[in-house]
Amino acid sequence: MQAIEFIDQQYFSGQYRYISPSADLAPHVVYYWLLDLRKPVPDNEEFRELLMANMNSSLVLNMGAPFEICNAEGQLLHSCRGSELIGYQTTPVSYRHHPNNFLAGIKFKPASLNYLFHVKGADMHRQTLSAHDVMSQVPALESAVYDATNLDTIKSLLENFLRRYAAQATDNHRFACILQSLNGPALQQSGFQLKKLAGLLYVSPRTLERYFSEALNISPKKCLSILRFRQAAEQYTRLGYKADWEELGYHDFSHFRKEWHKWSVSLSE
Repeated sequence: MQAIEFIDQQYFSGQYRYISPSADLAPHVVYYWLLDLRKPVPDNEEFRELLMANMNSSLVLNMGAPFEICNAEGQLLHSCRGSELIGYQTTPVSYRHHPNNFLAGIKFKPASLNYLFHVKGADMHRQTLSAHDVMSQVPALESAVYDATNLDTIKSLLENFLRRYAAQATDNHRFACILQSLNGPALQQSGFQLKKLAGLLYVSPRTLERYFSEALNISPKKCLSILRFRQAAEQYTRLGYKADWEELGYHDFSHFRKEWHKWSVSLSE
């Protein structure tokens, strides 16, 4: 089996199941998901995901066999044997699953995982962290999710767990600025241009660069390029080369193709 992110904007068809967050957590969560490969499959079968560069991070509860994170060339970067926080990826990667893998997780909007769990960007940029080392009550959550009978119950368990951290989140104006810049209307209005984005947030471009460096360990220019590309890729799947490239922040289709090569094409070549 194989699923390619670029083909299905629900990300991975067939094996994955998804459910949207409740309204109070929607500012931080894209969706909750479940992958259950415990049903019998041939021993040599594998499920491989090909992911474009992205600024989303995830909490992954691993209650089955390990899964692997590989680079675009298929070389092993990390084997996930327990529950982990998986940081954002500024290069294409692939995930490789095998029989008896059982995962449930939360896909966070850009910067929200760092904010809610007080994780520095330097610790998450293209890296993973043991969930047990960062947050409490993970074993109890794993046990409850494993025994859950449906996705609605899993959502309830994940949200009750997550709300504890949301309630404890401190008022950090730097992180608030980052969250607003990446997930608010200013991003679209700015045309993914740093100077315009900073102006809409009433900070200087240099201040916004400093906030990005401290919170995410990435330059805003690189971050905005990734976010712009992912939005354009979604438009491309629906409209092809006739998409409004200027509105999406590109000079033309050729400009988008160059970005496509940079952020994803090596996975499919």
